[in-house]
Amino acid sequence: MASVGSALGVGSGLELSTLLSNLMAAEKVPLTKLQAQATSAQTKISALGQLKSSLSSLLTAAAGLTPEKFTGLVGSSSDSSVAFITADNKAGKISHKLDVTSLAQAEKAVSGALANDAQLNTGTLTITLGKVENGSFVAGEAEAKSVVIDATNNTLSGLRDAINKTEMGVTASLVTDSSGSRLVLASSTTGAANAFQVTSSDSGTGGSQSLDRFAYDPATAPPYASGGSPTGMSQLQAGADALFKLDGMEVTSATNTVTSVLDGITITLQKSGTTTIATNPSASGGAAALQSLVTAYNAFLNVAAALSANAPSETRGKAGATGPLAGDGLVRDLTARMRNEIFSPMQGATGPYTTLASLGVGFDQDGALTLDTDKFNKAMTADPGAVSRLFTPQPFGEGTQSLVERFTAQLSPYTDSKGVIDGRTDGLKSTIKTLETQQNQMSNRLEQIEARYRRQFTALDSMLTQLNNTGSFLTQQIEALKNLNK
Repeated sequence: MASVGSALGVGSGLELSTLLSNLMAAEKVPLTKLQAQATSAQTKISALGQLKSSLSSLLTAAAGLTPEKFTGLVGSSSDSSVAFITADNKAGKISHKLDVTSLAQAEKAVSGALANDAQLNTGTLTITLGKVENGSFVAGEAEAKSVVIDATNNTLSGLRDAINKTEMGVTASLVTDSSGSRLVLASSTTGAANAFQVTSSDSGTGGSQSLDRFAYDPATAPPYASGGSPTGMSQLQAGADALFKLDGMEVTSATNTVTSVLDGITITLQKSGTTTIATNPSASGGAAALQSLVTAYNAFLNVAAALSANAPSETRGKAGATGPLAGDGLVRDLTARMRNEIFSPMQGATGPYTTLASLGVGFDQDGALTLDTDKFNKAMTADPGAVSRLFTPQPFGEGTQSLVERFTAQLSPYTDSKGVIDGRTDGLKSTIKTLETQQNQMSNRLEQIEARYRRQFTALDSMLTQLNNTGSFLTQQIEALKNLNK
């Protein structure tokens, strides 16, 4: 619209600009109301989004209330420097004496010293994985791999890189001491069955640069600890299985992380020695899951309270603070449903623990949800099985229903796509579109009204200007006649 009241009343001297501004302000009242309605609808859409988000978080927290959280066991070791254990949801109650004789270790070999940039002969090194059995090396099932040494990689560093590129399960590195650089080969995996053998095919005439110096047989190689071989490969460490006893029963393992001996239990061996390993009921998982529910519920409660606030006025004559969903039955219904879930017994659950309230979940004087951890821990100590059953699907109708499923049944109609909240949101979006159409129509009509007022006021201003000019002319003529008669 044009600037209201611009260049009006200049000729007549009347306050036509002010008059036009006041008239247009009155005409705009319906448009202002439409704009306020659109703003209110948009604010409600945002509020519903916050409400849905808080409900989704509450559903996520409820989904964490699984039976496993309340039947979990925690592993313990009387000497964790010897071994420690972890338990998963398949673990049972155990207590065993563990005697660790030796740890699993990987095969390692080291060459004699050479200058790092020494030129080696060309040829081939072949690496085979296997084990030592009855004094001889026996190849395993993995296919042997060959490393070609040519003029591009016939140095210690080139040899190291070529071996590592095979990804055979044997890694190569260089160690430098006062005598020079040495090639160190190590199996990537511990265990007696993960030893390796290296054979060579040298295209040269032998000598200190011969690839034969990197040939290695774990069954016959001299130990490095006793001086080793100055020209060949020596054994730094023989591949070996871990050896331990469980309540006197002898057990071997290719690794120091043992998962196949006790169902659901992982034993990590640390050093030789004796310890007692055990599992005990753990309330921490269940307590954490319930605390997550409490936190999510209180977050929902805070959001709902802020959105539905209808505070009385603290100043006479002024309205109190109200939330965008004040007086909305949706918030009241949701709050009532959630409160009911806390105290309603689980269908089919028996024993002393049939509600969340029986586990220590309750409300404080302000209506916030709380968790009495002492009460919960006592319940877990007294009967963890009964506590777990509260979160286990129970017969319901023709099927079963768990506490999580009950929460979902209560909340999903609100949080689902095209659910109650989405339906309300879509309705408000439609209202906003209608209001925007009405605003555009109203704005067009106001432009026409202002243009009509402006034409009328311009004509009035022109007419009054002419009348003023005529009046001034007549006054001048009368004054002239008076002067003639003197």
